[in-house]
Amino acid sequence: MTQFYLESWLKGIIEGNLNKDEEFRRFSGKDSIHSIDRSDVDTYRDFQLQRTLQYAYKKSHFYREQFDSKGLKPVDISGFKDLTKFPLTEPRRLSQSPYRFLCTSQAAVARPCIFVTSGTTGPQKEIFWSHWDLERITDFMAAGIGTVATREDTVQILLLDGRPNSQADLLRRGVAKLGARPVVSGAERSAEEQLRILDTFQSTVVFGYTSQLYRISKELQAFCDLGSKGVKVLFLAGEYLPQARRRELETIWNCRIRTHYGLTEMGLGVAVECDAGNGYHFNEADLLLEIIDPGTGERVNPGDEGELVFTTLTREAMPLIRYRTHDLSRQIEEPCPCGANSLLKIDTVRKRLESIVTLGNGMEMYPTLFDDLLFSIADIIEYRVKLLRYGDKDRLDFTIETRRASEDLLAEINRKLRSEPIIAKNRASGSMIEPQVELVGMGILKTADRAKKMIVDCR
Repeated sequence: MTQFYLESWLKGIIEGNLNKDEEFRRFSGKDSIHSIDRSDVDTYRDFQLQRTLQYAYKKSHFYREQFDSKGLKPVDISGFKDLTKFPLTEPRRLSQSPYRFLCTSQAAVARPCIFVTSGTTGPQKEIFWSHWDLERITDFMAAGIGTVATREDTVQILLLDGRPNSQADLLRRGVAKLGARPVVSGAERSAEEQLRILDTFQSTVVFGYTSQLYRISKELQAFCDLGSKGVKVLFLAGEYLPQARRRELETIWNCRIRTHYGLTEMGLGVAVECDAGNGYHFNEADLLLEIIDPGTGERVNPGDEGELVFTTLTREAMPLIRYRTHDLSRQIEEPCPCGANSLLKIDTVRKRLESIVTLGNGMEMYPTLFDDLLFSIADIIEYRVKLLRYGDKDRLDFTIETRRASEDLLAEINRKLRSEPIIAKNRASGSMIEPQVELVGMGILKTADRAKKMIVDCR
């Protein structure tokens, strides 16, 4: 494993394009690169963007209409700086008419993917991938795994083992491309079964969803020393990882923790946590990133928080241009401690537009406000929260799954919740009454899906 794996991987892709693509050589003005810098990445990005726009204009009914509605042609957008001329793609448009985005025949689609954003919220969407697209997806999965594993590692994959080209199968292929050994153990097995598979295959890297792996870890901790199992890295996906949980998992497993940010629309794999911490390097071989003000649609100032907007650069079946993710983050402007300064880096995604609820006084609240607060208590496994209205006041109701319920634990939880700044401020102003807490036993909140946590607004 090299120190800057994604940077080396991207350099290889740019070099490969210079070797085989005369048009790209003319565009870049180079025949080769010896070391990669930001200008090389920007040149590659602008070249791939122009190709994507030309392709979408010819092949996609939806995007041809978008061009025509603005009186634009692909040649009017020479690169990143001109892309704001083109309208944003709203997720609802993808839900309403997915086939109008399709650029190939249906026979050329290797896998349609039907899903709902944010677990159980939002409209259903359908995404199409060709065989070429799946190869690109597994290429980045190999690169992502390559940031935490080598050819000598065994990677245990705790994802639902479905049909060919399922997420588990694609990650298995990515691990195999890296040269490591994939073991798909599935998501439906018990903690004891996962441990048996880990012991049998001597897994050294474990990939799974954050809540799922935390629950398994707490169940096994009661009778097993997980820190002696030889696992080097837990690679977590699917949701925000609170610092308290990170520290506890590092202690339980005596290993490193790395996280992954993904979006189905963008090909599942989007970004991996930098080995130096403090943010994510993303897949710049296949994706172009903008960050916009979600209210105005304008690009934010460098370093400011905004909505992540992606354009696919290599997609064959269904390219997406300026696609709004509704996820909020910021670009980290400071040089990266890992040294991979040719790569952009984004901060942790702590919230998305659908997860934000507005209280009666206009203040905003979102679930990760409570994650660090509650998960600092080791006995808490999971929680759910509802927002209700009593007369002219708001109230938060928490259902909290714990290993051991007690009056002392309930008192500690109530004390922490009352001290949370937004809750404390609203209680002091009289716009919110004290939160209510119900403790439930182990397994009560366990679900088969991986829905991102929401504040369920019942007002």
